[in-house]
Amino acid sequence: MAGNGKCGHDDNGQQGCAACRGEEIFAYWCQSCQRSVPEKRCPYCGLKAQKKKD
Repeated sequence: MAGNGKCGHDDNGQQGCAACRGEEIFAYWCQSCQRSVPEKRCPYCGLKAQKKKD
């Protein structure tokens, strides 16, 4: 396993997934902000976020 140990990417935090960039991964996704958020309502834009599917 390469990168920061959270995924198999080896981009040293430059691009890639949220784990590569060291971002927290939450259960909801805000389509407007294109980011993972902790609850149904996005704290950044105020719009509803969707529950991520496993």
